[in-house]
Amino acid sequence: MPIDTQRVLEIAKLSRIASYRWKNRGRSPIGYIHGMAVAFAEACEDLAAGEEVTAAISAPRLNDAGRDVLDWYYDILGEAGATLDEPADRMTAVFAILLGLGMRESSGKHCEGRDMSAENVDAETAEAGLFQVSHNSIHAQPLLQPLFDRFRGHDDLLTTFDDGVHCSPSSWKDWGEGIGVEFQALTKTCPKFAVLYAALLLRHNRRHWGPINRKEAEVTSDSVALFAAVRAALCPSDR
Repeated sequence: MPIDTQRVLEIAKLSRIASYRWKNRGRSPIGYIHGMAVAFAEACEDLAAGEEVTAAISAPRLNDAGRDVLDWYYDILGEAGATLDEPADRMTAVFAILLGLGMRESSGKHCEGRDMSAENVDAETAEAGLFQVSHNSIHAQPLLQPLFDRFRGHDDLLTTFDDGVHCSPSSWKDWGEGIGVEFQALTKTCPKFAVLYAALLLRHNRRHWGPINRKEAEVTSDSVALFAAVRAALCPSDR
């Protein structure tokens, strides 16, 4: 069944997290909150249909805090009111972490390029997009490469995530040569790919992100509440 996008946008617009001031980042672009809510609703629909990427994102904890963000953030998630009992619970928890990670890494801007203070200018290591991922992470989980191949040439959810975002020419610049350049571009122009890729990577290589390793990506009860509200209203897996 098609997602009622307008209903999702209304839930996101009225959520407390839409007006939250993130530490050292301020308020998020409204497109980021809207986009993450719609991406979550679509992921819930995919999960109910048995799609393998969302099934992997929502799989039971690995009991390995060195790899799985759900183990690493276990106490923080509990304090924010997230539970991890069912697949949809774990999807909610992963998206709550993603929401804070995206604000920490890109201030919610889908077009963000590499950190200009870093020296990772090679196509394989240059980070890009909402969650600042790089192509050299693609072998961390077997489904990451097929996910990349599936979304090549797509721009899913770009219009939604773009609301309230200004992308400078320097942000759009991609670095190096080869397939890593295409990867950088895709993470910026196809936010749905960026979300699913980062969500899956968080479950298998949370060490890819310094803010995750230092537990600087915020997870709040309002983040959890946003996705719980979307889930309660729309996610077919809970009906």
